[in-house]
Amino acid sequence: MGGAGTDLATRYLGLHLRSPLVASAGPLTERVESIQRLESAGAAAVVLPSLFEEQITTEALELDATLAAGAESFPEALTYFPEQLIYETTPDRYLALLDGAKAVIKVPVIASVNGSTPGGWTQYAGLLEDAGADALELNLYLVAADARASGTEVEERLLEVVRAVRQA
Repeated sequence: MGGAGTDLATRYLGLHLRSPLVASAGPLTERVESIQRLESAGAAAVVLPSLFEEQITTEALELDATLAAGAESFPEALTYFPEQLIYETTPDRYLALLDGAKAVIKVPVIASVNGSTPGGWTQYAGLLEDAGADALELNLYLVAADARASGTEVEERLLEVVRAVRQA
């Protein structure tokens, strides 16, 4: 494969990598300890598992519903429990994983988001950048089930997502 004198350096996503070996999103990139092992084994970059639009929106809706349940039933219910200011959500855990990986490895860490519509979840692209992601992998998923929609219309919907993420 490459001898001691072979230079395998390459560029990927504008990043200089010592080799083209990139550990893709998967179970081994879900924990900081295994990310460290991937770097030790020769990975030149790691891609974190995708943060899904559905995870973010569903979790936010469930949290809202849970916090609001019964709040209007009895006036004293509004002040009975102390205000909870911190909730650990999937995006919080994802940002913690990114932060933990960046703290202990030297190779680039690529964050990954998966979505299909523009919306509030796109703000996480900016948060991931702010948290130190070296690049962002954007996985677009759209089931084009409307037979009346042209290919151009489907592509435009996906391009809308890309524009929203770039502005985040």
